[in-house]
Amino acid sequence: MSDNFTSQPTQSSAHPFAEQLSHHGIPETMWPYLHLNGVGELVEKLEIIFTEFDPQRVTATMPVAGNTQVYGILHGGASATLAETLGSMAAALHGAGRANPVGVDLNITHHKAGRSGLVTAVCTPIHLGRSSTCHEIVISNELGQRVATSRITNMLLPVEK
Repeated sequence: MSDNFTSQPTQSSAHPFAEQLSHHGIPETMWPYLHLNGVGELVEKLEIIFTEFDPQRVTATMPVAGNTQVYGILHGGASATLAETLGSMAAALHGAGRANPVGVDLNITHHKAGRSGLVTAVCTPIHLGRSSTCHEIVISNELGQRVATSRITNMLLPVEK
């Protein structure tokens, strides 16, 4: 984890979403920036759990079960949500409390059906600028096979004080 957030006081159990943020693997140094909505309801519904949280690499898992479409395979929208969640969190890490990310473009290519178990998403930066970021997100199954590849561009809006 980067030092970008260590200057901010941690909220610990006083944070209104402390239990939720802990459950989803969000480091306490990010909690002050998630004070209004926590990780959001969709992250909870999809059971996304962060496993690595660094400006150069954000990873998370999501179960296939409960996130399937009518044919019983991983729903493409669930994969896109996983990708956008990681890309937005990575952009927020880059913004380090001085800018809020707003997604302006998301694309995803589905390569293989997710059928069971967990999928793992790995988000890495392509471009980290002052006013925008671009990240690639690779989603793989438990055998390490690529299920989907996504790219997200976020605009960084200055935090209003």
